[in-house]
Amino acid sequence: MKNNQHPFELFGETPKRTRETRVLPSDAEYEALTNMVLTPENLFHASAQAGGNVFLTGAGGTGKSTQLREFIAECPRRVSVTAPTGVAALNVGGMTIHRFCGMMLGPAAGQSNEDYFAQLQRDPRRSILAGFNRVRRCEVLVIDEISMLPGRQFEFVEFLFRRLRGQNVPFGGCQVIATGDFLQLPPVRKSETEPYDWAFQSPAWVAAGFRTFVLDKVRRQDEPAFVRALADFRVGRVWGDTARILQSRVRANPPSTMSRLFTHNVQVDKWNHFQLSDLPGDETVLEAIQTGPDHQREYLTKNLLTPEILQLKPGALVMFTVNRAAPGGTDPIYVNGQLGTVLEVSPDTVLVKAKTGAEIRVERFTWRYDQQDDDSARFSQFPLRLAWAMTIHKAQGLTLDAAYLDIRAAREPGQAYVAVSRVRSLAGLNFKEWFKGVHVSPEAIEFYNNINN
Repeated sequence: MKNNQHPFELFGETPKRTRETRVLPSDAEYEALTNMVLTPENLFHASAQAGGNVFLTGAGGTGKSTQLREFIAECPRRVSVTAPTGVAALNVGGMTIHRFCGMMLGPAAGQSNEDYFAQLQRDPRRSILAGFNRVRRCEVLVIDEISMLPGRQFEFVEFLFRRLRGQNVPFGGCQVIATGDFLQLPPVRKSETEPYDWAFQSPAWVAAGFRTFVLDKVRRQDEPAFVRALADFRVGRVWGDTARILQSRVRANPPSTMSRLFTHNVQVDKWNHFQLSDLPGDETVLEAIQTGPDHQREYLTKNLLTPEILQLKPGALVMFTVNRAAPGGTDPIYVNGQLGTVLEVSPDTVLVKAKTGAEIRVERFTWRYDQQDDDSARFSQFPLRLAWAMTIHKAQGLTLDAAYLDIRAAREPGQAYVAVSRVRSLAGLNFKEWFKGVHVSPEAIEFYNNINN
């Protein structure tokens, strides 16, 4: 974009390439940087706290979620946390960007922003008005897992902020923090023949002038050879040493207690049911206790990692689906993604033996559709799920000590990398069979090459 060109003169024309602009720090950022160790993490916090639009990115396991939580905890302004999908939104304790903005599904193909905005204004639903009011009051907008938000919808969000806030500057003057990795899960598309509509290809992305900070220290894994192999796998380079390292992890007969990651729900349900039925004894069926409007209950049921109907037996392999600390302390009793084995089941508690040997008595946990609305739907269930298998999509954000992967049917760019990068160590990585190739996005690779250059 030319220096004298207003950012919105670009609208209606999607640039083929995005090159991140290097912007000099503001006075506030210079002050924050004084006596600071210049790590990407510190630079991100300095820029974000100073009020600039920021894109925080990095490979799987580099601590993006940790840095985002720290920013939210320290920010003196009101932070609104959103994500493109229900699963991702619930993982970060926020709401979907669509619900937050009151934008419903977004503009139809070929529909202009103005026409869709007028359509929303005519719609009498309270959820739309509530979303519009959230946009007007928003001080800092966080969009987590930005890779899954289509560029067309990102553009409408930017347009909506400008219109509702009455300021013709990017996002109506609201600060935006985008986080995620465009080399992980892509935006949903209606047809396999359509190109992926990446947010970074939207003219709204260019206009926002994001300062990009790339976290480059992998924290989930600490074996140098495995870290290098993952970095290659992320961009589709699976040959040489990387291929030899990963091929050594093909296992025909892994332990039955090892979690498996599949691409489709039908595979997950089949394997979990088989493993549960193979245990002796009768199943105990634990149903979620739900209250509130039907559409809100349906949203929670569809998007929570915890199932509405939980079928358990002693001996069942389970995963905790929330973090819980000891009362009055910060030490965790259990964490999201932690595995254990069921010892006892009753209507009020489930006794689980963790991998550490500790016995944990688990009680029901209550999720709410809207933390600010006491009348919104509630979903009360034991924060557990069967863990012999899960989908790759629902494993995003988790860290697993060991997993058995079947990624032969991974067709979306980044999907196989999400699965492989969940595993903490090379010894814990197990492939069912060797795969013929890895799907990556050439547009996403070019985007990161432009940042690095």
